[in-house]
Amino acid sequence: MLENEKIKIINFIQDFGCCTLKQLQILFDMPNNNFKNILQSNFVSKKGEIIVYNKATIDMKMIYALDVLCRYKKRLKHYHKGYDPTYITFLTTDNMLYNIIATDKTNEQGVLKLLRIESLIIPEADKFILLFQDEVCFNEMKSSTPFAYCVYPELKIIQKKKQNN
Repeated sequence: MLENEKIKIINFIQDFGCCTLKQLQILFDMPNNNFKNILQSNFVSKKGEIIVYNKATIDMKMIYALDVLCRYKKRLKHYHKGYDPTYITFLTTDNMLYNIIATDKTNEQGVLKLLRIESLIIPEADKFILLFQDEVCFNEMKSSTPFAYCVYPELKIIQKKKQNN
């Protein structure tokens, strides 16, 4: 691996805080790389299956958001890290802007409220990909922005029901 590639990957891990080996392999098109030279650096460590930058903590919501990003890999044009609850914003090759919003049980009502009032905390997007721990909040979800409601960790997509007028 070239030094430039190594720096790019370490910067990615620094920006996102943590990721899995499989996510690195997918996002950097290196399916057979085990990234040992990066793991031997003083910048990252491996905790189980998760690679963590220096003193960052493992953020499972980020891991799940990166799993979604990996599913869009073939259509990605650009992406960047956002801040809680918008974990990742990405642009696809067909110029669709997505926000991956992740929450856990402790914050789900707050996220639902932010989406309902169209808060400035959540950047504008063509579509939201919402990651919740279960299906409980699905019927409470209201947003003028189209969305996909996903349940993690399996990233099961719950279909939006059409309302009859």
